[in-house]
Amino acid sequence: MDNDILQEFLAESRELLSQAQDQLLQLESRPDDAGLLAAIFRAFHTLKGGAGFLEAQNMVDWCHHLEDLFDKMRAGKLRATAPMIDAILRATDVITAMLDDMAHGENPGPGPADLGQDIQAFAAGEVPVSAAGEVPVSAAGEVPVSATGETPEATIKAPQSEPAPEGIWVTQAQRDGGGTGLFAERRDVADTAPATAPHMESAQGGHPPPNLPLPPLPPGEGWGEGARADHPASSEEITQDEFEHVLDALYGPGQAPGLAPVPDPAAPASGKVESGEIEHVTPQAGQTVDVPKAEPAAATPRVANGTNGGVTEEATIRVDSTRLDQAMNQVGELVLLRNRLSAAVARMGQDDEALARLARETDLAVNDLQNTVMRLRMQPCKRLFQSLPRVVRDASRALGKKVRLDIEGEDVEIDKTVIDALSGPLIHLVRNALDHGIEEPDARRQAGKPEEGVLRVAARHLGDKVQIAVGDDGRGMNAQRIMQLGIAKGLITAQEAARLSEREMLELIFLPGFSTKEQVSELSGRGVGMDVVRSTVASLRGRIDIDTAPGKGSTLTLELPLTMAVLPVLYFRLRRETYALPVTAIENLLAIDPAQVHAISGRLMVQVDGERVVPYIDLGQLLQNSPIDLIREQSEGILIEQGLLVVSEAMGTEDSVVKPLDITTRDALYQGATISGNGEVVLILDGATLSRVQRKS
Repeated sequence: MDNDILQEFLAESRELLSQAQDQLLQLESRPDDAGLLAAIFRAFHTLKGGAGFLEAQNMVDWCHHLEDLFDKMRAGKLRATAPMIDAILRATDVITAMLDDMAHGENPGPGPADLGQDIQAFAAGEVPVSAAGEVPVSAAGEVPVSATGETPEATIKAPQSEPAPEGIWVTQAQRDGGGTGLFAERRDVADTAPATAPHMESAQGGHPPPNLPLPPLPPGEGWGEGARADHPASSEEITQDEFEHVLDALYGPGQAPGLAPVPDPAAPASGKVESGEIEHVTPQAGQTVDVPKAEPAAATPRVANGTNGGVTEEATIRVDSTRLDQAMNQVGELVLLRNRLSAAVARMGQDDEALARLARETDLAVNDLQNTVMRLRMQPCKRLFQSLPRVVRDASRALGKKVRLDIEGEDVEIDKTVIDALSGPLIHLVRNALDHGIEEPDARRQAGKPEEGVLRVAARHLGDKVQIAVGDDGRGMNAQRIMQLGIAKGLITAQEAARLSEREMLELIFLPGFSTKEQVSELSGRGVGMDVVRSTVASLRGRIDIDTAPGKGSTLTLELPLTMAVLPVLYFRLRRETYALPVTAIENLLAIDPAQVHAISGRLMVQVDGERVVPYIDLGQLLQNSPIDLIREQSEGILIEQGLLVVSEAMGTEDSVVKPLDITTRDALYQGATISGNGEVVLILDGATLSRVQRKS
């Protein structure tokens, strides 16, 4: 099989499956939504067709059972229930695993037999044994009614029920001689196979809508799927009276395919021939009558009319992400060349005005190209948030908690690299909020809160950054308790704990091995996860803030750059060496007053802005093992979130392309390296790591 076709199928199938899972969660609260049922049915039908083309028979069979189930829900025979949704969601996980097998070049194996039996049982209107204890009513969500109109006592149909009554089933199909006809046959209600025997009475013409609710027949008769009339079980022939009942139900009393309605005198004349305006033909009993065949509607082309009367092609194409990465890397190299050209022209002065103008125009063109390529890589946060409703639903039910998920900012766009990297960490933050933050319903009731907790996930733009917040209205965090647990687990010493600020106490939750859970569960308690969250955010050049209030809840805010390709940096001089720091990490540039530097609990602190007291981080001491003398040496302060960095001189900002360094230690001081406009290799510092190393020293 052509690999390009396979990759296209996998991409489209995963997108379809993701949408179907989201729609399934909506279906739980809107089980009668015909639009949702139709959309999910189409998704499984499309998956089945694509799998059949690729000869993945096990996936075809699996999707067929789901398609059959939703076909009956669309027809109103079944109604979605919570156990049914559970089983369908597990079935979609099986399809995901099958797609993964196909991505690895393997033919997917059959799905779990017990789950497949559950899906088929639900499709048959039965409640599987695994779900029978959970649902007091039938899988159809309503009390079954027999063909005679009587209501049975049992609401859950047993696998061995009495034989279903027979009836007349009417389907529309192609005739051998051309055209379409209504074919009637007598078969069991439980049999859903399409009519295949053409030796039945038929009526040419009309297009009755599928599964149309039919009016009741005279007393003693009823309707089933499509059109069904009860009859004496001993009779095998379809009588003329029975067939007339079918026509009356489908087309109205006294009407039949090909009969023209009485024209309305008030209706305006039109050259268009309506579907009912057909020659009046009265067939004799048992006779098939041909009528003029309607012209098929022209297929709608997949193009849109332009404003000038022409046509335009589709507006989107699917592109391999590696090509976008290559384009972004090439733009990054172009940015470096632009910086070197600008620096070279600046050194020449204003001797050549034409060259200076060319440098400015080149700068503008490169900026435009950079912004265009960056926008190509931007994707909405909806792709990042789409798995969260399923996570919240499953975790809250496992924990026995009532939780409402509120999502905001799905249309906020962010770099594809950030979305791919944050998927796992965001799910962990949500699970942590459910397990650690939101209380059980009894505890919330005693605290005067609603039983239903609220979990908020929101994204918003903040200049050239994006903030993603995960908050809850639960119990909040206790900084002192977190510190005590850190000491008890041996993660910090009592001496180190004595120097911690409240913010630093809260940040202990990001240490490997830390957990506030005393017992290990499927969701938490092993002390892994939050350290991965922090390391992932750090690798994306972002940061995490914690805002909490005991008894009111907590919010963890991730602040990330819009793009990972180009990084604006501030160059600064440390004596004779040049370093860089990301502009997004800098709050302000300050002059340092030696009188404002004090030692508190053995740790140097400095007062800034007249109110704040922050750590004093001497880069001369950390990087050159020689502290900067504030009185004798030139000095300047760079205020970042973690403290005040002491340097010799801030030099200016510039867009840069970060090149990774082969440094794998946890306390690596550098995010990477770049090339300055002067052609020098400059190391880019990591402010958070500098603060952590300073504290340890």
